[in-house]
Amino acid sequence: MLVLRILTSLTALALVAAPGAQEQTANKKLDADRFDHYGDGIVAGSQPMTLRAALANAKALDGKTIRVRAPITGVCQVKGCWMNLGRTDANGNPPLFVKFKDYGFFMPKDSSGRVAIVEGTMTLKQETVAETKHYLEDAGKHEQAKKVTQGRKILRFMASGVAIEKPIDLTAYRQFGAGIAAGAAPATLAEVMASPADYVGRKVRVRGPVTGVCQVKGCWMNLGKPDKQGNPPIFVKFKDYGFFVPKDASGCEAVLEGQLSFKQETVAETKHYLEDAGKYEAAKKVTEGRKILRFMADGVAITKAAKK
Repeated sequence: MLVLRILTSLTALALVAAPGAQEQTANKKLDADRFDHYGDGIVAGSQPMTLRAALANAKALDGKTIRVRAPITGVCQVKGCWMNLGRTDANGNPPLFVKFKDYGFFMPKDSSGRVAIVEGTMTLKQETVAETKHYLEDAGKHEQAKKVTQGRKILRFMASGVAIEKPIDLTAYRQFGAGIAAGAAPATLAEVMASPADYVGRKVRVRGPVTGVCQVKGCWMNLGKPDKQGNPPIFVKFKDYGFFVPKDASGCEAVLEGQLSFKQETVAETKHYLEDAGKYEAAKKVTEGRKILRFMADGVAITKAAKK
């Protein structure tokens, strides 16, 4: 059975940057071929927590130096002097409002849709009416700013360093089905597996390593390493049986777009897919269908060569 791991408060707190962790990496920043750095940038070391984990543990994390990874959903259109991480609520308040230490660096104004890693401190902030109006106007929301009668109460992040993932170079990928167009950054496999229920039932993009492909037709593939029972983190099928992927795609990186769902397979289905993968002995031992995450892909992009 596939075990879905939900990030707990204890795990979230363990991800807080430990003193000295950055010193041990000799201040080596994250790969410049993959990230654009701003301010102090982000050095190799502590793994960032998800936005979900940061929000769930906001009180315990107040004032602590942390790293958070999340999609950029808004940027100041005047100077790039602030940005939003995560979707806004019905009142236009972002989950995390990010400012930059000492007003010392800015973001590109066209950064929305990309993924950022921020390092700094998070606090709960009660804005004045003037502040809320100002930030809405900076975002180009002039009509909304006129209607403000009360300041927002938001989580504010004061970042000393930021790294923004560069857009994926789709010229390095082969396209299948509807393919993957330039645009929103995909979620990583690790992010999806940390809170899969957040992604079920809506159209999403996800990126991860291909670890198995149907050896009969290429009509399905696995993302991520299988568990002890042989169940992959995500089992990928292709919409309307309308396209297949190369049978030698294992080891490559894939970007998918489509729908994620939970699936309880029958014994016959589980045996069938194991046989398709050439795992005949494992198929003979099946007595219970797998419960898995299934991704129905409209489009797929796969790197032209396996990742080293």
